[in-house]
Amino acid sequence: MEEELQEVEISTDHIPTVSFDEYRNELHKDLRDGDLYEECFHYKEQRSSNRFYLIIMTLILLFVGFRTYWTSNFGGVTVSGDSMKLTLTNREQLLMKYVHDGKGLDYGDVIVVHVEHYPEFSIPNANLPEASKTKYLIKRLIAMEGDKVRCEDGQIEIMYKGETEWVQLDEPYAYYTDKEAYDFAEYRVGKGQIFFLGDNRNNSQDSRFIEGFSRLDTLYKATDVIGVVPEWAIEHREGLAKILFR
Repeated sequence: MEEELQEVEISTDHIPTVSFDEYRNELHKDLRDGDLYEECFHYKEQRSSNRFYLIIMTLILLFVGFRTYWTSNFGGVTVSGDSMKLTLTNREQLLMKYVHDGKGLDYGDVIVVHVEHYPEFSIPNANLPEASKTKYLIKRLIAMEGDKVRCEDGQIEIMYKGETEWVQLDEPYAYYTDKEAYDFAEYRVGKGQIFFLGDNRNNSQDSRFIEGFSRLDTLYKATDVIGVVPEWAIEHREGLAKILFR
């Protein structure tokens, strides 16, 4: 027996019409009201907080590491006097890189030498207060262990260790008030010793023997050097002084 198919009319009068945007907003609202959304929100919030604290800790560690490196390797030095004229002038503040056990020195370096323990600097002077006594010198490194050095009419010559020929130094930094009157006999730089001069050659207390002011029987030692003023620190000394010393 065949069944008859009946047509059924469905009225759409009572079915609400919803746009896609309204449906999406309603769905998002339902999700936000749910436990899953709340859990995801708190997870993202916690992750953002962790990322923020991680960045802060990283910056702190970088700062501490840089500060430790900086204070361990660099210091400040103030020029006193005119012995390095015209390269440096009185009361200039410079950045100095520390030197340990006299290692890493090179010819032509501007060096800071601790001389307080030498007799010519430690002898009490009634005309000078204790605070003004010389503790450090800032000079130019000319010769090192095994070298020979001499000067005639302002021309310095070096016979480097292991060599047999004298070499004339080209010194654009040297300043003379009387070049022809500036000379000294040959010095042999012994083991662990150094030979240094001020750039202001006629007005410098340095490795040359000057009665009451320098060494005669032995030179200063490489281990007396506490620091080197790098060339870039000299070139940019005004800018560095504004940043570091004020």
